[in-house]
Amino acid sequence: MEVDDVSHVRQFMELFETQKAALQAASKCKGKRPKDRKSRDQLVNEFMSQYIATKTMLARDKHNIHQSFIAPPYQPSIASLADLKKLLLKDLQLETHHRGFYALLRVRTPPMTMTAVTSIVEDENRDGVKLQLYQQQDDDYRKGEEAVQMNNVCIVKEPYFKVMSDGCYGLRVDHVSDIIWLSPDDDMIPLSWRSQITELEKDAEDLKVTGNGALKAGNVHQAVEFYTLALQYSKTFDESRIIKLNRSLANLKLGRYDHALEDAGELTASYQKSEKGFYRAARSLYELGRFQECHDVLKLLLAEYPHCAEARNELSRTEHRLREQEHGDFSFKTMYEAAKKNPPCLDCATYIGPVSIKASEGRGRGLFTRKDVLAGELLLCEKAFAYCWADSAEGNASSKTSLLINMHTNRGFVGTQADMITDIVQKMYRNPSLMPAFTSLHHGDYKPVEQSIVDGVPVVDTFLVDRTISHNVFGCPRTSLESHLQTPEQEKKDKGYHTCGLFINASYINHSCDSNARRSFIGDMQIVRASRNLPAGTEVTFWYHTPDHTITYEKTQKKLENWGFKCTCTICDQNKSTKKNVKAKRAALLQDLMGAFKNRDGADLAKAERLLAAIEKTYLVPATEVPRLALWDPYLLLTRLYNSMNRQEKAIQTGCKVLQSLGFVIKRQDPSSLKSPFEVERWGLMRDQVVETWVHLWTAYAQVAPNLCKKAEEYAKVAYKVCVGEDETFELKYGKLAHQAMFEGVDLGHAVQNMSL
Repeated sequence: MEVDDVSHVRQFMELFETQKAALQAASKCKGKRPKDRKSRDQLVNEFMSQYIATKTMLARDKHNIHQSFIAPPYQPSIASLADLKKLLLKDLQLETHHRGFYALLRVRTPPMTMTAVTSIVEDENRDGVKLQLYQQQDDDYRKGEEAVQMNNVCIVKEPYFKVMSDGCYGLRVDHVSDIIWLSPDDDMIPLSWRSQITELEKDAEDLKVTGNGALKAGNVHQAVEFYTLALQYSKTFDESRIIKLNRSLANLKLGRYDHALEDAGELTASYQKSEKGFYRAARSLYELGRFQECHDVLKLLLAEYPHCAEARNELSRTEHRLREQEHGDFSFKTMYEAAKKNPPCLDCATYIGPVSIKASEGRGRGLFTRKDVLAGELLLCEKAFAYCWADSAEGNASSKTSLLINMHTNRGFVGTQADMITDIVQKMYRNPSLMPAFTSLHHGDYKPVEQSIVDGVPVVDTFLVDRTISHNVFGCPRTSLESHLQTPEQEKKDKGYHTCGLFINASYINHSCDSNARRSFIGDMQIVRASRNLPAGTEVTFWYHTPDHTITYEKTQKKLENWGFKCTCTICDQNKSTKKNVKAKRAALLQDLMGAFKNRDGADLAKAERLLAAIEKTYLVPATEVPRLALWDPYLLLTRLYNSMNRQEKAIQTGCKVLQSLGFVIKRQDPSSLKSPFEVERWGLMRDQVVETWVHLWTAYAQVAPNLCKKAEEYAKVAYKVCVGEDETFELKYGKLAHQAMFEGVDLGHAVQNMSL
């Protein structure tokens, strides 16, 4: 949704066809054993030359283009290692997944990272092959390539041997759970390789001290390895408990919160003889979003150790999260300040308002209201499950452009989707407790494996992650406040956001062009508000692509085909049923209308109104049933002009026409009528420009019907809250302009247009 889809761009299509031809050529080799394989030493020499050239190129070129090709999907290994047989490199068959086998390999070169971590490895027969590992995440403590170091030994489960893009042969590993890195003292390592591995003293205390040193030096993964070894040789309960507490700290730093929580041990005073266990458990629970449990643990900690200042600070922070989670009590001002940072990731909880997930007839599952909801009411304020930020700021020392190409779905995206695949794979691999929420999302017709744990290791399916992201990712502005008020021309020019996020609960909201909710963003928080009054039991919908009268029915459905449905909303139904000659007549009238606005001697407003009346006659269904998308924009232009000419009665008339075109039903829009109260009887399609329209009405009523001003201002705030996500900044953005228009003669329409520049 609102991502930069380049699937139909010529350059992408050419690149896709080239890659497709390469895959088809490779498939002809399926099942064959190559006879022209290079020796290990030849592979090492060629790799090292490329390694040096690549390092030089990366140092020189600060902006890099990363092309990530999603291979034809295959399932991860779900076989226990004990059930697999060893396979030597000489017996590998091309374009084959060697089910029932494993390869035991030793690293022979330093690693090189582009979109994959690549190195040359050998087996016990001294045969060599190129190894490519995907979804290896870079982080503050370990580059994805750190495990791939000289003489490290690994097992590749059910290896996939293929012809690579450069024509060489190699092993490709897409699933992180398909590779196992062995500890230096593992019995599976051949004796011939062990001579080159440093012998470790099998003393728990020495290993713990070595781990402490590695942790202090910032070698956190190495510290975990030493602590794990130390536990194997620990002789007492107390010794093991201390080692686990140290490993808990290291796992916290690595984002392995499930492991850190497990290592913290039992959360009782009799077990925890220091505050470390309580505190590390609380920190793990906080990062997992389990705020009530975190709160309870911190209370236990402070009961035993009342002078722990860190715990008191964490308790205060956790109580803020609980207020957000339970009551939707957010400080949007604080959120905006946090969103100024790079990346704009906020310390906030998820609030799930008066909505729940239920079956949606013909559309899988959806989000439904649990009670009557008013327009503007908060339905969700959700922290992203995953969020990948694209730094577009000018003057960066280095940057990259990522192109994700999916050979199975024939789609391509520019942005951070490739990074998101890696982030989610790693997040679930490190924290298996988070997997069910993600894997329950819609993933099309992809059939995932049923096992989630094998040999104590989480099974993470990269292709399931990719397919789930393709159906549920959101393109995200830094804040919707910044992107508010784009003109239709700007919207068309902006193909989509490169920053993207995945939000579990918001992903259940189904599409409708004639939607009843709007999403907005502050950093990695998505805010969803009702854009209409919704009775209990109503399905919440928002548009996946902004409805546009210039797009044909066929193109609209084409945009939505990724989600596997056709939109049958009233807008699409009317678009489909409207005859071609009616559409042609409407288009010709709109063309004449633009000419009336661009008249060299000034806009011909009388002609514009006549043409608008003629366009209205091309619609056979009332706007209360189907919004008239071709009319709201020119009526808004008329409203701006009449307001600037101080013709307030006409501004009110055309302003109400803007809203009526979008499906609003308003009582007593005529200020001369006193028979009924002035109110919105039905809210319509909530375009951003609805806010400006209400502000025009507010300022116009100030001159001709002051008693209606307050109501128009209230409706402007509701519309602003729906479109931007909050109304705390309304006065700064619109209230100030409205007062300047009313009391200082400022041209409101011109000022609002300048606001977006």
